[in-house]
Amino acid sequence: MIKAVNRSDTVIVLDVNKLSKNFGYDQLFEDISFSLNEGESLAIVGPNGCGKSTILKIIAGIETSDDGSVSIKKGAKTAYLDQLGTYMDDNRTVYELLKDVFSEINEVDQQIKVYEQKIHQKNDAKTLAKYCDLIEKFTAMGGYEVEANIHTVMDGLNLEKELLEQSYHTLSGGEKTIVQLARILLSKPDLLLLDEPTNHLDIKRIEWLEDYIQSFKGASVIVSHDRYFLDKMVNHILAIDDGGVGKVYATNYSGYLIQRKLEFQRQMSQYGDEQEAIKNLETKAKQFMNLGMSRNSSSLTKQGKTLWERAQRMRATAIRKPIEQRKLNMTFLEENKSSKKIIVVHDLSITVPKGKNVLSHIDLEICAGERVALLGENGTGKSTFVKAVMGVQSLPMQGDIFVGPSVKIGYIPQNIEFEDGNQSLLDYFRLAVGLSEQTCRSILARFQFHGENVTKKVKNLSGGEKMKIKLAELLQQEVNTLIFDEPTNHIDIPTKEVLEEALEEFSGTLIFISHDRFFINKFANKIFVFEEGTIKTYWGNYDQYKKTKS
Repeated sequence: MIKAVNRSDTVIVLDVNKLSKNFGYDQLFEDISFSLNEGESLAIVGPNGCGKSTILKIIAGIETSDDGSVSIKKGAKTAYLDQLGTYMDDNRTVYELLKDVFSEINEVDQQIKVYEQKIHQKNDAKTLAKYCDLIEKFTAMGGYEVEANIHTVMDGLNLEKELLEQSYHTLSGGEKTIVQLARILLSKPDLLLLDEPTNHLDIKRIEWLEDYIQSFKGASVIVSHDRYFLDKMVNHILAIDDGGVGKVYATNYSGYLIQRKLEFQRQMSQYGDEQEAIKNLETKAKQFMNLGMSRNSSSLTKQGKTLWERAQRMRATAIRKPIEQRKLNMTFLEENKSSKKIIVVHDLSITVPKGKNVLSHIDLEICAGERVALLGENGTGKSTFVKAVMGVQSLPMQGDIFVGPSVKIGYIPQNIEFEDGNQSLLDYFRLAVGLSEQTCRSILARFQFHGENVTKKVKNLSGGEKMKIKLAELLQQEVNTLIFDEPTNHIDIPTKEVLEEALEEFSGTLIFISHDRFFINKFANKIFVFEEGTIKTYWGNYDQYKKTKS
């Protein structure tokens, strides 16, 4: 149920009270509550499948809850971004969809055109006065700024002008999502509901979006796996655990991680102290009862029973042992022997079909132990370079790529495809790693593929599942160099954290393409920036690179 909050003395934009949802086979979440004032932003975090997107859809009025209520400030304009770009189905052009955001202005514009015709037919004082009023109203509403606003957002999101004339339903999923995002930004709502707003955006677009949203005066609820984005954009975290229980933390994402760790340590300490007190009480109770029996003393025995009953009451009401969120078991098998020079590139040029060099006369060197991030806008040649190194580049190439003789590479591409999409997950994995069915089932179970899940056709796996299966496959190989193309795309934050823990233990060379600034900050000690066919080298992580650039 969605109600309007009608209290003139409050700045509350959104109030969510005891929200619960059950899909019939399991409780998704229950008793979710939070409220947001103007200027506040909340991120919903938790493992895939915990109901983050469902909560957004319930607030947006697209889905219903089983229990609880959603209250939105009376008169507040709400805007919802669907991460898949499927919420809106429209045959109009992109320009028409963006212009439609300004419906009230458009109506006044139509009235102005009507009165322009009337003035030509009958130029009396009353008609002219009405025309002037409409012009004044149109100006006050920002009517003359509409085109500039549309182009500001288009430029910021780096959308080609030709896209404006395309029909929305012909766009790719990523383009649809960006157009939806543009509509939302142009609408200037009071409540923003954003589901994975940084998907399909490169770093330049994300940083423009951050600047744009930071000027936003309303409230926002965000679902995102981009932890750097969450650190900059939110001041509240709703964390939902595996059991569907949610808790709100008044901080950004990094602050939440610190609070979560301290909270776990405090609960473990409290649990240990309480369990020790119960055991001590039970020990004393047994001592009194044994002493009473040996001395045939009913008073000692009774005192022992009283202590025992007190200990059992304490045990019944004691806090449960805190359980850490279930994590994957991930450790890379390392081949310790490695060449000192991992990759050396000399005078490399790669040409795209229209004859333009995506990379032109590139020279670079990657040495053992370096952790290199490849950055640049979409289309600047990052994946092209990686494919060239891996020997799977189909575009015309000139120059030399030297890979050290002792280098053993583990590689995961951005777009994971399977030769036979109809293979079951188990059959694919058995052939890929050459291990027994029992061993494969055991490995897959560690990656949360249990029971009937292993019989799924690989073509039906989600992006996150494909990444997990490729990681499971990679972990069976001995490697000293890892090359990842967008490794944190499609996987949830808990899985990212496990991958990061494994990479922290990995002593070999890491080369990766990523738009995940949190991940880049954590691992990069060297950065290659791809720009207009060239590659520039910077030392340090992402924040250090930004300081060098500014």
